[in-house]
Amino acid sequence: MIKKLKFLLLIIIPLFFLITGLQFERVKYTSDPESAYLMNGVNIAMWKTVGHHDHPGTTVQTYNALVLRMTHFFRFSDNDFQTDVLLNSEYYIEVLRKSFIAVNAYVLLILGLVTFLFLGSFLAGLLLQIAPFLSVTLVQELFTKIAPEQFLFTVTAVLTMLLIKFYISRDQCWKGYPLLFGLIGGFGMATKITFLPILVIPFLLLKGKLNKLIYVVSIIFSFVLFTLPAVPRYPAMFDWVFNIGTHTGIYGAGNTGFIDSAVYFSSLNSIIENNKSMIAVMLLSVVVLLFTLFVVKNHRFKEFKKEFYLLLVVLIAQFGSILMVAKHYAQNHYLFPAISLSGFALVLVYLLTSRYMKEKKPSIPKFFMLVMFVAVTIGSLLNFPYMITSYEANRLLNQGTNEISSLLERDYKDFGKIYYYYFRYSLSEYSSLKFGNVFSRQDSTEKLMQLFPDKLFYNAWEKSFQLWEENISGKELVEKFGNKLLLVGGPLSSEELSSLEKDGLKLKKLFDRMEQVVYQIDVEKSGLFKDLVPRVSSQNFSLDGQWIVSLQNDFETFSDDKQWILLKDGTKFCKNLGLVNDKARSGKYAFKLLGLDNYGMNYEFHGVKAGDLFQISVWRSPGNNEAFLVASAEADKLFYEQSKESVETDSNGWEKVTLEFKVPDSFKGDNLKIYFWNRGDSSVWLDDLQIAKQ
Repeated sequence: MIKKLKFLLLIIIPLFFLITGLQFERVKYTSDPESAYLMNGVNIAMWKTVGHHDHPGTTVQTYNALVLRMTHFFRFSDNDFQTDVLLNSEYYIEVLRKSFIAVNAYVLLILGLVTFLFLGSFLAGLLLQIAPFLSVTLVQELFTKIAPEQFLFTVTAVLTMLLIKFYISRDQCWKGYPLLFGLIGGFGMATKITFLPILVIPFLLLKGKLNKLIYVVSIIFSFVLFTLPAVPRYPAMFDWVFNIGTHTGIYGAGNTGFIDSAVYFSSLNSIIENNKSMIAVMLLSVVVLLFTLFVVKNHRFKEFKKEFYLLLVVLIAQFGSILMVAKHYAQNHYLFPAISLSGFALVLVYLLTSRYMKEKKPSIPKFFMLVMFVAVTIGSLLNFPYMITSYEANRLLNQGTNEISSLLERDYKDFGKIYYYYFRYSLSEYSSLKFGNVFSRQDSTEKLMQLFPDKLFYNAWEKSFQLWEENISGKELVEKFGNKLLLVGGPLSSEELSSLEKDGLKLKKLFDRMEQVVYQIDVEKSGLFKDLVPRVSSQNFSLDGQWIVSLQNDFETFSDDKQWILLKDGTKFCKNLGLVNDKARSGKYAFKLLGLDNYGMNYEFHGVKAGDLFQISVWRSPGNNEAFLVASAEADKLFYEQSKESVETDSNGWEKVTLEFKVPDSFKGDNLKIYFWNRGDSSVWLDDLQIAKQ
């Protein structure tokens, strides 16, 4: 009866986790990462490849595809699958969020039961169940996001259960262990590369070279299996990881090098400040290990060897995770696997110390476990005020978003509403959908245009207005809305407002609610509506007696703030996005595009008219003949030309790609978009652009 009662008590914490998580308030329309994972789930559900592969996160995207399909089936909607998801994106995101909470509540239940059954300790099972509440980061991410962290928690819990089984096993050389550990390891890596340090645990525990080899091969097989929808993106994925490892900045940015020592040690300090509970558990582990190593007599050390090494490798994995994340510590959730191991580390501390303390007094181990459980419970309860504050903040933020939407609908029906994109955050359904579309290969663009044909955005990267993925001129906006143009999104600082004004956008604040603000654009005082992109001063000279070169750029001249690439006369050319100094045909810099549907440059040539003949050329690095030079009208359906064929090769293997065309009589407007497109699997560098016309 007592054992059955204990089993029942192990349901309490998972049930609390489930109920609290389902009731927790998340911020609506948060684009990153929920929308990206939603839209890539749609892609997989429609048998398309993914567009977001960096983490890689494929396990979450595949899971999303299954849940989305099932949800649509049981909704009995008259709309097709893609239409229903796009029209009800927030509903589907909530379904995904709550399904993840249910999955992890179930995992918590099984974790407690397995620990109780295998170790015979009811308190150890409870300790593993309540330990997640020691970290506010861990609980908030599990309750409020659609992200890899949900499955990182799941896979770490499953790994913990297998490690406990391995610990009590009499045959640790069983060939099934390296296979199972490899399957779990590959799943973890397919979820997020921050799982990498955790792979060291089975590798160090498994005995024999053959078992270690089986484990490594199993990881590779499992990784490929769980990333099948992203296989075409492997070159870009590995290139992204390589850039992270070889550059000092976040996400592969910054200077070439491994780490920036000043930033690195500052990050280590921040990690300690933000993860006091995990650091405390790690310090306790170090103390217990040192005690065992130096106090226990050498001839008796073998009695503690199994627990000692298991705790040691867990500590090594946590420490390795901290060292890896410190290189690019932007947010605390990157430490998710290490944080998730804290409860298991405490159980191992108990197992190691209990062997020693049993000899002194048999009742001490149970008392020690009770003390640890009480301490963890108190630490978890101390975090609840922060969780309540977070819940209330999210609720008020959603309330403000709803009020903004109501005001815009009621009082500004005839105004053009322009939403931020990559400029602060805009908590709107449309900004969220645009973000997800961009990170899913823009495969939903046509459907979004059909469902929401008038939704406008301000792309802060390109300093341009867009109708979904198509640039739209200021002239068109003024013709349609006059001076009735609003910019909607997060509040801007005085520095940001000043920067926007320099870029040609004058704003006046109308009203705000919480973290969302509505600005009116002063069209008459905004230079952006006169020239969306500054016109280029001609540098005309004769070429072969036929063509006139209108523009040349070797991408070596920048504005003082490094935000703009300039022409040699100081005129702005385009935003400084994608330039690197690791390879160039001339000078130091060239445009670098990662593989598979990446774009770069995006320059607009003005003064175009029907009948103009153009010859545009750029030099392409060797090894990728799928990088295109593209020219199009502002709406590419009206005019679009591309070329990837090389006409000349220099002594270093760089290929000159040339695009020649005549502007048709049907061409509308006077602007020509010119940009680079890399459709190949590998990265490509582009340099020395020239535009000539007749």
